[in-house]
Amino acid sequence: EIDSKLVGFSLYFYAYSTWEGRAVYMEDIYVQPDYRGKGIGTKLWKSVVGAGLAQGCTRCNFQVLNWNAPSIDYYKRQGATDISESEGWLAFRMTHDAMKAFVKKGESSSQ
Repeated sequence: EIDSKLVGFSLYFYAYSTWEGRAVYMEDIYVQPDYRGKGIGTKLWKSVVGAGLAQGCTRCNFQVLNWNAPSIDYYKRQGATDISESEGWLAFRMTHDAMKAFVKKGESSSQ
């Protein structure tokens, strides 16, 4: 917040890794265009990571769109690892309709 104006936000939640224990997942980080390049995003990210550390988290997970090269480069410079490259993880999503169809699939039989 600058002069009582919201200029950015971060959205995060806690998760659990089977291999490493408690984790913090940064769902989104956003800074309004006029305020970018002023360290606000870094402060927001640090607050997420700090909150995770305070809760005993062993890692911070997040996703970045592949076309966002400046952010990808920045995250890597700060020590983040692209696990799609290093570990081969792929991101999947099920839409609401797909979720409903999946739950209904085979309800009348044992599939």
